[in-house]
Amino acid sequence: MRNCRADRPVFALLGRGLLAATLAVGSAAAATVEPPTVEPLAVESPEVTTGAPPVTIERAAPGVLPDAPQPPPAAKPKGSGRAVSGVEVHDLKAPDPNTIGVLDDSQGGFGVEMWDGTATVTVRRFLPLLPATTPSRALRQLSRRLLLTTAALPRDEKPDQQPPLLQLRAEALMAMGELEGLAALLKAAPTAAMTAPLSRLKLDALLLAGETQAACAELGTAQAAGADPYLVKVQVFCHMAAGRSLEGNLALDLMRDRKDADHAFVAAAEVMGGLPPGRTDKLVASSPVHFAAFKAAKLPLPATAAESTQPAVLRALATATNAPSEVRLAAAEKAEAMGALDTEALRQAYAAVTFTPAELQQPLAQAATDKGAKARALLYRAARQEAQPAAKAEIVGRALRLAAERGGFAATARLYAPLLTEWKIDTAPAGFAPLAARALYAAGQPEAALRWLTAARANSETAKEAAALWPLARFNDTNEDKPPAAAEIAAWREGRTPPADQAERRGALGLGLLAALGDHVPAAEWLLTLPSTVAGPGGPQPRPALKAMLRLATEGLQLGETVLLTLVALGDGGLDKADPDTILRAVSGLRLLGLDKEARALAVEAALANGV
Repeated sequence: MRNCRADRPVFALLGRGLLAATLAVGSAAAATVEPPTVEPLAVESPEVTTGAPPVTIERAAPGVLPDAPQPPPAAKPKGSGRAVSGVEVHDLKAPDPNTIGVLDDSQGGFGVEMWDGTATVTVRRFLPLLPATTPSRALRQLSRRLLLTTAALPRDEKPDQQPPLLQLRAEALMAMGELEGLAALLKAAPTAAMTAPLSRLKLDALLLAGETQAACAELGTAQAAGADPYLVKVQVFCHMAAGRSLEGNLALDLMRDRKDADHAFVAAAEVMGGLPPGRTDKLVASSPVHFAAFKAAKLPLPATAAESTQPAVLRALATATNAPSEVRLAAAEKAEAMGALDTEALRQAYAAVTFTPAELQQPLAQAATDKGAKARALLYRAARQEAQPAAKAEIVGRALRLAAERGGFAATARLYAPLLTEWKIDTAPAGFAPLAARALYAAGQPEAALRWLTAARANSETAKEAAALWPLARFNDTNEDKPPAAAEIAAWREGRTPPADQAERRGALGLGLLAALGDHVPAAEWLLTLPSTVAGPGGPQPRPALKAMLRLATEGLQLGETVLLTLVALGDGGLDKADPDTILRAVSGLRLLGLDKEARALAVEAALANGV
C-alpha cells in the first residue's frame, strides 16, 4: 500500500511495552487509595465565552494528584535499595511533576517514551521557540499534543533543573492561547509543583476568564519570585476590586510618578476607585490585567486593544462586552486565524453586527470599497441570507478571493465550510465548483471537497481548473495504490498558471509533497520544474544545524524531538514563506514516524498556502 504507516523498530516497541507495563503497575497500586475530593478554585464566567469550553482551573488537595493520566515513575538508580531478610526494599519516591500530562496514547498523546533518545538540552533549547501564532492548524495541533503528552523525562534531565519542564510547557500553552490545555495541565500538577511562574500563568488565565477573586488569590504565590512591575498592577487591581481603595491609591501614586507610567491602566484603576474617568485611548499593549481592569471599570476598550499579538488576549477581546464592535471583530478574526478561537465563535461575532438596509442590499458594492472586518461580516451575512444560487455563489466567491489576496483564504474557507457542505451542488453555477472544492480542502473537509471536484471534472468548462486541484485530492486519498500517471501530472501542469517568479517553488513543492507522501516522481518531471538558469535558493532558510538535527532525529525515529524540531523549523511565519526543503522534510518525517494523517494535513496546508 502507498503511504502505509511506518513501523517502529523492535527495540522501540519493546520500550513502549515496558513503559506501559510500568505505568499499569503504578496505576494499580494507586487505585487502592481513595483520593480526597478536589476543591475547585474557580467557577465559570457567564460573560466570557469563546466558542470553547469555559476555562476552569482547579487545584488538587495537597499531595494528591487529580484524576488525570498519571506520570511515568522516575527511573530507579542502581543500588538505591536495602536488603531486609533477603528481600531488596526501595524507598518510594513521588512522581516527577515534569512528566505529568493529560494526553496518553488513547487520547492523542505521543506516548510515554516520546523523549526516548533525546537530550534534555535539546528539549530545553527549543520548547520556548515553539510557534505561538502560526496560521497552520496542523502545526498547532502537533504543538498542543506535544505539550500535553504524559511522557518520561529526557535521558539526562536533572531533578533540580531550572526552569522546570512543566513551566516551559505551561508557558508555551499560554503563548498559544491554549487556555483549556493550560488549565488541564495545571489541574493535573500537585500543589507542591505550583511555583511562582506557574502561579503567574494561572493568574493571567483567571483574569482573562473574569475570575477576579480566584486570580487575586494567586497573587501571593506569583509574587514569590520577586519584584515585577506587572504584578504591581495586578495588586492595585485586586485592591480596587476588593474595595480597598486606600491601599490601591497609595500604589497608584507611585505609578503615576514614573516616566513610563501606564496611563491607560492608571485611568481604569482610578475609575474602579471611584474617580472620574481619564484618558484611556492610549493603551500601548493589551495584557490580562488591562482586560480585567477595563472590564471592572466598565470602560470601553480602545481600538488599539485589537493590536495585541497575544492569542489569549485576542480571544478574550473577541467576546468582551465592553469592547466596541470593530474591536471585537478584529480580535475575533486574528484569534481564529491563530487557532485560539473556534470558527463558530467568529461566525457568531459576524452575526452580531448590525447593518443598515442599504448595506444589506448592496453587500458586493460595500466590499469593493471597504476592506475591513465589518465588510467581511456583511458578505457572510448576505451569503447566509441569499436564496438565489447564482447570487450566493458570487458573494461567496468574492469573499474567498478577497481573503486569498490578504493571505486569509484558509480562515475564510473554514468560515464558509458549513454553507458549502450544505449546498446542493447541481444548483450552483458550473464555474463555482473548483473554488468551492479548494475552499473545502482548506477547511479540512476532503470528502465534501471531492464532491465539488467531481462536478468540476465532469464539466468541460471547469475541467482544466479541476485538473489543477489534482494534488489536493491525491494527498487526501489514503487508498490510492497506483503511482501517479504521467497524464495526471501533465494535466496538473497545464491547469496551473502561476506567476513566473513563483513557478519553480510551486512546481517543486507540488512534486516534492507527492514524493514525501510516498509517490514515485520520475526525474523527467523534476527537470520540468527547473528554470532555464538555476540560481541559488532564496527566501528564509532555517539554520543548517537545525536542519541537520531534524534529519538525525527523524532517522533515529525520535518522535518527540522530530515533532519539536519540525515545529520550530517551520515557525510562525506561515507555510507560504517557509523553506520548501524543510516543508518536505517535515511531511516525510511525520509519515516515517507513523503520523500519516498529520503528514497529509500539513501537505494540504502547504500546497494551498503556496498556490499548488
